[in-house]
Amino acid sequence: MSSLAISIENVSKVYRLGEINRSQFFGDVRRWAKSKFNPDHTFGDPETEAEQEPKAPDLFYALKDINFDIKQGETVAIIGANGAGKSTLLKIISRITAPSKGVVRINGRIGSLLEVGTGFQGDLTGRDNVFMNGSILGMTRREVASKFDDIVSFSGVEKFIDTPVKRYSSGMNVRLAFSVAAFLEPEILIVDEVLSVGDQQFQNKCMQRLKEIIKDGRTVLFVSHGAGQVRELCTRAICLQNGVVVCDDEPNKALDHYQAAVIASAEASAQKTANDFIPEVIYGEAERPGDDVVRILSARLLDHAGNLARKVLTSEGINVEFEYEVLSEGYHLRPACNVCDERGNVIFWTGDTSESRRSQAAKPGKHRAGFTIPPRLLAPSKIIFNFGVAEAGPEGQGHAQAGNVLSLLVEDDLQDTLIRGVYQGAIAGFVRPKLEWKTC
Repeated sequence: MSSLAISIENVSKVYRLGEINRSQFFGDVRRWAKSKFNPDHTFGDPETEAEQEPKAPDLFYALKDINFDIKQGETVAIIGANGAGKSTLLKIISRITAPSKGVVRINGRIGSLLEVGTGFQGDLTGRDNVFMNGSILGMTRREVASKFDDIVSFSGVEKFIDTPVKRYSSGMNVRLAFSVAAFLEPEILIVDEVLSVGDQQFQNKCMQRLKEIIKDGRTVLFVSHGAGQVRELCTRAICLQNGVVVCDDEPNKALDHYQAAVIASAEASAQKTANDFIPEVIYGEAERPGDDVVRILSARLLDHAGNLARKVLTSEGINVEFEYEVLSEGYHLRPACNVCDERGNVIFWTGDTSESRRSQAAKPGKHRAGFTIPPRLLAPSKIIFNFGVAEAGPEGQGHAQAGNVLSLLVEDDLQDTLIRGVYQGAIAGFVRPKLEWKTC
């Protein structure tokens, strides 16, 4: 018996952009039919497929000349940014689609969880789908029945097991689909990022079950953007970039390649969209926000050198200022600002609440107000600034409001060791302050 569970030789997958290619469909059917009579579970033909590969300029290579072997019992992560080719590769290994070129050899039954409800028939009940999936894996009804109670109990859908799965929520679908894949004991288990659909408690159960499967010596292909999960579960990682294998090594080295690709992509995207951010607004006389008491004239974002700024690093500060004109006497006014993310979540509010604002009426004429956001406060995101001028008393009646005025791109400074130390992965949160720690 071969010690290899999966062998990938010179595999490419080509799509023609902008159309449904009937010849490609019939080619997939032909390759599938050949594989049904192939005892080695081999599909694809390097000699004929290479000759038939089209050369038109409107082709897109989802995968290009992929080569690797996976031994039985290995746990291997497939990582890469969105569009790197991970899902296409898994679909080829799962025999959902065939390669345009190259050979894939599979030694063992495959259970795959690529999308919510993959392999489920919506009009059948959960019970019927469990037995149908077992049949697809080559199991007898008696074998599936012996696992049935474990599958249903793990999935937590006992009350709905005799309900058609088309009425299931996405969470119920993924719970039952994972349970089927995990308990029907295929020799090779493929798990895509789809587990993120489930709630946190179920994700923890899935991770524990995966560890049991790995301990049993079965082969696992695991796709995740979570570096912690990859390091915890896998002994090897294959990093894809633009359909090409750029690293096949132990997880930390492959994750370094992945992180470098993400950074390069983010930098290119930020450069491309920098002009979309608004560092200054000057209102014309007829459009100044406000009332008969006060009107807002302008607003701007400035870097430490006093230049207009569309983007900053997380390790850098930004100066925010706006001008307003007081038109009526006798009002005690307080300038303020709401700082939000691009989804409208308020990150923080700030205003001039000094005693002088409350004790002295604002003089008619132009005023300039501002504040500085210190370095190492904002997390990477698109930041929106909203300005207002209100009365400084307890009621805080507003007189001028300007929403979605300025926007700023905050980029992650991966070299900021004061925040990160040597860590290069993702950090969650709306803000990222530098706080003083004491550890005993």
